Amino acid sequence: MTQAIGLDDEPSWVIVSEHSIDEWTNGGLSPVPGKRSEFSYGFIPPGLFAKVTASFLVLAKAKKSGAVRR
Repeated sequence: MTQAIGLDDEPSWVIVSEHSIDEWTNGGLSPVPGKRSEFSYGFIPPGLFAKVTASFLVLAKAKKSGAVRR
């Protein structure tokens, strides 16, 4: 699955117990190198996105998630 979303073989994870509050004027976005108008670095498969969303919502409803200012 890591290749499907453009990651290498190193361990990766998603933290579902927190969410970011973005204070950057441009959202911290930078274009894909060599593609000035493209900001998409990868595709998250719908099944993975659904699992992340469901896990986050369970924690948020239980008030077990927190905001992190970035």
